[in-house]
Amino acid sequence: MRPAGAPLACSCGAPAGRPRHITPSVGASVNESTTLTNRERRENVAFLGQAFLAAQRLPAEILDAEQRDRFSSDEAEQNRLFYTLLCYGALAAQPAPESVVDADWRRLGDAGVVEALFAGSFDLKRYALDPPVSRNDSKGKIIDFVRLAETRDTWGRLLPQPPDPDVAVDVLHAASGGALKSRAFWAVREMRRYGLWHDEALDRFACVPDGRVRKRAVRMGLVDLPEKADTFADMKAVSRALHAVLRLGESPEGSFDLPVSMADQRCEVCDAARMAACPMPHCRWRRDHADA
Repeated sequence: MRPAGAPLACSCGAPAGRPRHITPSVGASVNESTTLTNRERRENVAFLGQAFLAAQRLPAEILDAEQRDRFSSDEAEQNRLFYTLLCYGALAAQPAPESVVDADWRRLGDAGVVEALFAGSFDLKRYALDPPVSRNDSKGKIIDFVRLAETRDTWGRLLPQPPDPDVAVDVLHAASGGALKSRAFWAVREMRRYGLWHDEALDRFACVPDGRVRKRAVRMGLVDLPEKADTFADMKAVSRALHAVLRLGESPEGSFDLPVSMADQRCEVCDAARMAACPMPHCRWRRDHADA
């Protein structure tokens, strides 16, 4: 029996006879002496959940209400709309602020790039001579868009509902040639947030484990995994672990990673001044650096 207050073991689908926990990557370590108890993690999640509800901030909706209705009512539209979502995910997988990505997405949309690629009528010469976006990071994403258009038979197997929730992110990662890494989890999260995918088993892979979320979750003490662990398998482990601890702390329903990713606490750039002023109830990073 697990002692009261002991840290929650993460059920990561380990084979029978193997310990069901997250093991740090080779060469990385987690300071076990500063591991938070379940009570402390619940209090952190409660704090983050309350702040998330109070702020009333949500990510931009890539599929609007009308498009979501069409997805639900018109089977012929499902592939096209899902392709649109995946293309935004690929575009957003670049080191740029969300506002910059959104501006380039609107420009690509106004130029009909995504629609033409899906329809097979895209004119590469015209795009090369007069691209609708000026930033190289965004211009080059056309390669990922093309690959996604060509692999529609693969990711299309997830529609209208993924037959196996455990491999949905793997399908997206493979079909995109790796372009959708943390953004594969983002696609699952958005489909769940939109109410277009119904299986609650998908929620284990609907916490977006990008670099910012991983650092915040580890430094806050929500998950026990080195923050630099960034293989796709590591990301699946982070998503599962974060989902488990958010459920443990009764995070707002349907919020997934948002109380962490949209938090005001910028743990990824924490310094002495931020640490001293941070209202987070419990913090592994603070404990690790208490004597520094």
